[in-house]
Amino acid sequence: MGRFRRLGRGLRWALLALALVMPWHVPVQAAPEAPAFTTLDGKKIRPGELRGKLVLVNFWATSCGVCLQEMPDLIATWRRYRSRGFEVIAVAMSYDEPEQIRAYMAKRSLPFPVVFDRDGALAREFEGVRATPTTFLIDRAGKRISKTVGIIDFEKLRAFLESAAASG
Repeated sequence: MGRFRRLGRGLRWALLALALVMPWHVPVQAAPEAPAFTTLDGKKIRPGELRGKLVLVNFWATSCGVCLQEMPDLIATWRRYRSRGFEVIAVAMSYDEPEQIRAYMAKRSLPFPVVFDRDGALAREFEGVRATPTTFLIDRAGKRISKTVGIIDFEKLRAFLESAAASG
């Protein structure tokens, strides 16, 4: 019995040594691609339509004061950079009311697509978003490149959009 115990211990050390010197290839998972969106008025936005654009996906709610506070800056940024391939998609959370969303859209004349995440599927797909505002930036290839929880730093966003426009 002692002989097997020593053999077992020796085998464990041999496997550990082999594991340390043997190259391991762990596949790196790519960032998730942008999903399809359906706007509150029923228009479908497919990932292919967003290819080649920088897309900001903003999870918000009409009951979120910070969300409403940043909306004018979001509108201004979209207007300034849309001709350079910048798109905004505003995703209203599942606990929001469609009538309130529509009223806010009309009151503020939101110029970009607004999606109602009726069943919370988009929030789950985007890392389980629970807090608003939560904002994701998606690159021209459709990969998520940043996440912001809380108010957007518009100075940094605009600087990024300027550098992205300059680089192509």
